[in-house]
Amino acid sequence: MQALKITFVLVVAFVLTRYLPVYYSSSEYDQFVRHETARARSASQLKQSLLNEAREYSLPVKESDIRINRADDILRVTVDYQVPLNLLIFNHELKFHTIASGFLRGR
Repeated sequence: MQALKITFVLVVAFVLTRYLPVYYSSSEYDQFVRHETARARSASQLKQSLLNEAREYSLPVKESDIRINRADDILRVTVDYQVPLNLLIFNHELKFHTIASGFLRGR
């Protein structure tokens, strides 16, 4: 019974060490997207900034994952991406969806 408890605790610890860093990075990236969108000057600069920051957080965000819609002076940004997790016995893919909007500045 003791071995079963230890095994369970080790499995839970292993799974948490795989999931928590990804969720933390995704949360930080989400905040960055909102902040950058609020202070954006152009859609192209914003997209490049979002791609660079995703690399900093080791998130597999591609240019095609970022959609920027512009209506008058309002930017709406949507970022949809998946992060693969290797859990040894199977691979799992976490899906993330980030939305932000802001006024286009500097016009």
